[in-house]
Amino acid sequence: MDKKKKKTKKPKDDEEDGAKSGAVSDPKDKGPNDIYPYAEILQRVYDAISEKNPELMGGKKFTMIPPQVAREGSKKTVFVNFKEMAKKMHRTMEHVMSYFNAELGVPCSLDPEGKLTFKGRFTPKQIESVVRKYMLAYVQCQMCKNYDSQLVKDSMTRLTFLECNRCGARMSVQNVEKGFHATNRADRKAAKNA
Repeated sequence: MDKKKKKTKKPKDDEEDGAKSGAVSDPKDKGPNDIYPYAEILQRVYDAISEKNPELMGGKKFTMIPPQVAREGSKKTVFVNFKEMAKKMHRTMEHVMSYFNAELGVPCSLDPEGKLTFKGRFTPKQIESVVRKYMLAYVQCQMCKNYDSQLVKDSMTRLTFLECNRCGARMSVQNVEKGFHATNRADRKAAKNA
């Protein structure tokens, strides 16, 4: 068995001198890490982001104020900071109130000071849960998970769209439907006769 020896190619004298001195004549021969160090590439990315989208670099996180709930008598619950909560979400108080009305299944009323009153007893935890559901359905962008959005109603199709101010995504959302409302015997008779 004859083993064939591989011939090794000897570098030319020009290449030997360049390799020994550390200077390379052609940048095409370099790898991407040799041209730009990682730290420099990373800094360029951060500079581009801060130039084009400065709000992404700020680290601002959307924080919702906790609901302040108080009892009014023995059969009513008052959502004290309802006006501030709707303003922080950039939604109309009527839209949020209709969602609460449908979700809780009890009549709600809005007073001139911006307090929302419910019939029935509700804990702050229950109210906070409804606020979270509303934010997931009508405030949070599904693409970038940001809360900087607005509701736009299309007059031609009568659909409501959630438009994100950050990424520009647009998606349709359901209209607020009326939830379950208990009826008594007199209401059922009136509905039959009508």
